[in-house]
Amino acid sequence: MHALSPALCALALISVSGPALALDSWTATTERGLPVLSLTQGEGSVRIVCDPDRVFGPTPNGAVIVALPRDKAPTTVVFLAKSGEQARLAIVNGAAAQAKADAAEWASMIEILRRGGEFAVVSSQDSLSFETAPLPDLACE
Repeated sequence: MHALSPALCALALISVSGPALALDSWTATTERGLPVLSLTQGEGSVRIVCDPDRVFGPTPNGAVIVALPRDKAPTTVVFLAKSGEQARLAIVNGAAAQAKADAAEWASMIEILRRGGEFAVVSSQDSLSFETAPLPDLACE
């Protein structure tokens, strides 16, 4: 597991706190019967897959898929809100599965996305910054 350097965290916070020209828009699609929300920025992206109706079984089946432009195989990412709230998720093959994630960390990530505003997705070597509208109906618990 890589620890995030203080310099990278500071850089992510600075990039999150800079002025934004327009809100980043979530793209909604359906894959295998599940709702998928995606944000894209250059070569990077964040996708959140939810299974609110437990289509694939009684256990939580959500996932977050992260593609960073320079860090192609992160093992950990942190969702870092401008407010300071953060959620650390282990990444395997580009994704964090809800069923394997720490429940409190998953809930924090979902809350950051629901609230919208400025946030960054940070690894030990890379980051993406976004500013989005709130997603109050995000059903991914």
